[in-house]
Amino acid sequence: MINFLKWRVAVSEVNLFVLGPQVLAYLNSGLSQVLVTMEWTMVWKQWLKLFPMGFPGLKKGFESSNCQTRGNESFWKTKKLNDKTLNRKATQKGPVPAPAEVPCVTADAIRRGYTSSKDAGTDMWKKNCSRDTWRNLYRVGLGYKVKIRTYLYRAPSGETIEMAYISPLDLFQYLMEKHPEVMVGGLGSAYERAQNLRTYWHCYKLHSGDHEVFAEYGNGASGGGLDNIIPIAWHGDEGRGKRRGNTVCVSMEAVIGVETLLRKKRKFTPTAGCTRCQPPGAFNRKYSTVSKSLDANMLAHVHDQWTTMKGHSFLQRFALFIIPSWVHHAYPEVLHKMLGLIAADFRRLFFEGVNFCAAVTAAKGDLKWFCKIALERSFQNQGVVRDQACCHECQAGEPGVTWEDMSEQPVWSATRFTQRPWTNAPAMLPVPYCRSAPEKQYKRDPFHLAKVGIYRDLAGSCICWLVEKGYYGLIGDFPTKLDACHNVFKLFCTTTSRTAALRSFSRALFMYPRRSSYPWVNCKGSDTMHLLSFISVQCAGFELAPVAPGHIQTLKLMGQTCRAAIGYFRVLNQHGLHLKRPCAMTMHAELTRFIKGYALLASGSLNDTFNGWAVKPKLHLMKHSNLEDHENLLKGIEFLPNPNSTNCEQCEDYIGRVCRLSRRLDSRRIGERVLQCVMLKSDLLWKRFKRDNGLEWRLKSLGREFGGWGERDLYCSFLISLDNELTRMIWCIWSSWL
Repeated sequence: MINFLKWRVAVSEVNLFVLGPQVLAYLNSGLSQVLVTMEWTMVWKQWLKLFPMGFPGLKKGFESSNCQTRGNESFWKTKKLNDKTLNRKATQKGPVPAPAEVPCVTADAIRRGYTSSKDAGTDMWKKNCSRDTWRNLYRVGLGYKVKIRTYLYRAPSGETIEMAYISPLDLFQYLMEKHPEVMVGGLGSAYERAQNLRTYWHCYKLHSGDHEVFAEYGNGASGGGLDNIIPIAWHGDEGRGKRRGNTVCVSMEAVIGVETLLRKKRKFTPTAGCTRCQPPGAFNRKYSTVSKSLDANMLAHVHDQWTTMKGHSFLQRFALFIIPSWVHHAYPEVLHKMLGLIAADFRRLFFEGVNFCAAVTAAKGDLKWFCKIALERSFQNQGVVRDQACCHECQAGEPGVTWEDMSEQPVWSATRFTQRPWTNAPAMLPVPYCRSAPEKQYKRDPFHLAKVGIYRDLAGSCICWLVEKGYYGLIGDFPTKLDACHNVFKLFCTTTSRTAALRSFSRALFMYPRRSSYPWVNCKGSDTMHLLSFISVQCAGFELAPVAPGHIQTLKLMGQTCRAAIGYFRVLNQHGLHLKRPCAMTMHAELTRFIKGYALLASGSLNDTFNGWAVKPKLHLMKHSNLEDHENLLKGIEFLPNPNSTNCEQCEDYIGRVCRLSRRLDSRRIGERVLQCVMLKSDLLWKRFKRDNGLEWRLKSLGREFGGWGERDLYCSFLISLDNELTRMIWCIWSSWL
């Protein structure tokens, strides 16, 4: 009987991963006669309640046991003898009832409570499994419970397309009610949030005083002043969706990162300032006047405020809608309709906030995205036959206004923001930003302009110049010399503990099919920075033993330009939202050195047989940033904005994750399911962040609202600076007094 049961289990459709040790104990003992159908079902049900996913490690033990005995000769002999005995008894004494057998039940049927696969096959539970899963997740309190709305787009053909989206108004109200610390640097105290918001807007006003928020709330006449205005940003871009199509994703994000709270927790001394930045003496003399400064109360918060560049990209970014590729390609106007809905909600958040209002400080994205949604005058419309304006910020490109001018005061500097870069109003125009120049909302991104922009031209041109001039071998063709250069690059990465994704160097990688081409390296942003470090080290060595004496000046210039490019991002990544004057002067000096070096390399190649260092529009936009820093330093502004506040590196990571998620979900309800998954992931990451940093209990206690700024709020902010154990003890005593 035991062998019969073992054989029955082996040939059945039971998933061996869900069998627990109770079932194995029954099989290995002599109690097989009690394993009737009902008892088997009860054992499986109880075991699945405890371990619904089963035991992956049980497979090996189960396979090594005596359950699978189909290849055992003694087992087959025993089975045949039992069959003959049953047949003989059936002929002599009539039909004999069949012995108790294990039912052929699949694991899915067991999970649903059925005793046979036949009964389970008639059920329709598979059509509701996703709905039931999300219902259970919401029941246990997982995920941000934000309402997902539906927009009905009626196509010209009469077809109605349902587009799921999250209203920024609903999302903002939910977050400020349930998790206000997510939007304001992770700060759980209402007093701390108000102080940091006031500090942020005062620093923002120094360089962007034309924002509508200062005209509406600057005097505190309505909305409680700037203490209740939350700065937000929005980002849009395209990613790879199903069938390699372009999936559009638009998201909203916080501006003040949660690193702000961690710096307060680490007891960072704000009065110490930055000791790493040492601007050149010429810049100290040039920008010596300081006419605007913050008061002493705000200086304690300025150094703590950080960008959202640290941490997981889902932590402070929230998707508003996605448009799958089949809709985006067939009906491109859907994007503008959805952006119109988002713009209306942003406007309501600015004017109609209840306890808190929100103000958009930046629209983030690359130039291609901005041209798709708003810009009509851009470098995509650069004149070929005749000169015409081709920059959305100035009139560069017109006759007599060359956009290649990189001097300290270029000819196009006086034409900035004099004319709008569109003739038809874009969808995001209603968003309150700057009435005189609404195109200021579309910020320059250092990631797309530098790391995957002009830096790639610098790296590709420098390496191809070194290879062409014989620094990696005088004998052999160009591909052979590139292989030698790649071997040296691998040795450099191993020595400096770097990990690059460049498996080889080739003409295709450097976009250098012929000598008349202008090379640039087609690689990731991180690999671009590795290449610049490699070039700076190589040029320093080649200066000591040049192939030709005339190369020394070019080698020095390439090394200085690459080091300046690296130093620019080093300053950006080592500082928070605001840069003090010495740090801003250091950043300005590095960017100035890079632009001048690149322009000199480009002009030098005009008289050489090598074509390189092409002057592209992204260099022109970087000159815009350099010119703005120059003017702000001349005004005497004490704190300048960090360009990392509009950096899209984390946003690109967010887009990639969301689009990867869209490729794995059902196409019929892709918009709704992606938004649900994103809200679930964001909630889980925030809970993990609080747990890993020891902030969960503190945020629950310090996040209470007392209806005013009294002694208890001051005490809450004081508790943040104490140790965990001491704070816990003081809070226990104080809560009993409350």
